[in-house]
Amino acid sequence: MPNDRLRNIAKMRTVNDGTRTLTESVIMPALIDVLRDWSTAGAGGVLIGDVALSFHARPRAASDLTFLVLQENAIPTSFDGFERTGAHTFRHLTTGIEVRVATPSPARAPLEIAEIVTATSVLSDGIFIASASGLVALLLFCPGLQAMADIVTLVATGRVDLSGYPFPADKLAAFATLTTGE
Repeated sequence: MPNDRLRNIAKMRTVNDGTRTLTESVIMPALIDVLRDWSTAGAGGVLIGDVALSFHARPRAASDLTFLVLQENAIPTSFDGFERTGAHTFRHLTTGIEVRVATPSPARAPLEIAEIVTATSVLSDGIFIASASGLVALLLFCPGLQAMADIVTLVATGRVDLSGYPFPADKLAAFATLTTGE
């Protein structure tokens, strides 16, 4: 990961046009340290959650990280720089920042959706990040107003294409309602 002191923070003013890196999308510098250490440790997974959304849309404040892995046995038991604090949580030893690791069940998305999210992820600064489409696919399985607002934010980037995702009819209907108002 590049030195966070060299970030072009002017790029945070708008939606990512494809030239902004993950480092340039993170508002809180301590999160860059956590991402760097996570990558260096080879912990794996695909970044989802607020920081992933910030990579695609206009960045917003986040205080933790969430990674998606496909299987429980893909969650590392231990690695340098992190303390395991729960079945799906780690604490970064230097910053105290929490890192959550989600599997398709806790992420409320079926395995076949999570597999597509993983396969369509993009690489920036040594971290795989869910695509805008992948984030929307996951968010369709999350209840709540924030998830709906995040979907609208991601759709506004113009980079969401859900063709190829095997959604149940109710999820497609929910997406249509959010994006067309019908």
